[in-house]
Amino acid sequence: MFLRLFNSKNVYSAILIPLVGFLFWMEPLRVPVSLVVMPGEGMMPLYTFFARFYSGISVWPTVTGFVLVLFNAMILSLLSYEFQFLQHRTFLPGILYVSIISSFPSLQTFHPVFPATFFVLLSVYYIFSTYHRKKEISSTFNASFLLSIGALFYLPVITFFPLIWISIFILQKSDNWRLLVIPMIGISLPWLLVWTFLFISGSDQTFISSILMGIKSVNNQFIFNIGFLIVTCFIFLLSAFGSISLVNSVNIRKMSTRKYFVILYWMLGLSIPSVFLFPLTGLGIIAISTVPVSFLISHFFMSGKRNFWREFLFFLFMAALVASHLLLFDQI
Repeated sequence: MFLRLFNSKNVYSAILIPLVGFLFWMEPLRVPVSLVVMPGEGMMPLYTFFARFYSGISVWPTVTGFVLVLFNAMILSLLSYEFQFLQHRTFLPGILYVSIISSFPSLQTFHPVFPATFFVLLSVYYIFSTYHRKKEISSTFNASFLLSIGALFYLPVITFFPLIWISIFILQKSDNWRLLVIPMIGISLPWLLVWTFLFISGSDQTFISSILMGIKSVNNQFIFNIGFLIVTCFIFLLSAFGSISLVNSVNIRKMSTRKYFVILYWMLGLSIPSVFLFPLTGLGIIAISTVPVSFLISHFFMSGKRNFWREFLFFLFMAALVASHLLLFDQI
């Protein structure tokens, strides 16, 4: 019954996204705090531009972060609506995204990963739009341009840059050199524009020094936190079940669905190594890696045949997120 409620085909089930989010965020929304971001995560120019409006103790950083999380969750669900790579249209991916992200108290603020995730999701939309369209220059450019803007909010997004070229080979099946050059232009243009503005304003040296200092930061200690490990093991298990259910249904799935999930697997594969390769990568990377994970877990809960076990696992998973949020994540 619990899963059936969250996995409803009714469009009115979209109201569950803000409802679930509020239950996780109601405490920080009630208590005004100062905007605090780990060193190395809040150094990018587009983020610092907006973060300067949140000086002193205020509830607005939390409100902004909450709204962005809800907005990203809605876009996540609308992606499955638009491209129909799940069994039926549902807001379950958005609900899972909100639940997983909101279980980390240190992310319950205006974290740079939230505006970055917004641009990553828009980039994914344009990537998926290139399917079956050879030499789709405009969508390819838009995808790379938006992904680059995301990196100007949150630097670890640069690990997803190869996703543009990967998608060209998978979705467009093209090796045309002109199409391969387009992502380089789309990625470079936002950085060039920002650099030009900083140079004219005389802030370019400050930008360089802040990035160099941020790169030296070590923010990946969270991988040893017991709460993080418990939730990660649970997510990994459900994602594995989702992968198995996807493989078992591959013969009856549309070709486009298979390719979309291949892109999502690449997205997950590019995000995980960044935690180990770049010590500056903090909990924010969870917000982006949860995008493909939400679809995999949703696929499992939508395709299983044993209703009792699906209901039980879903209830256990949500209970684990709530328990971890209340008991185990105080030190992250």
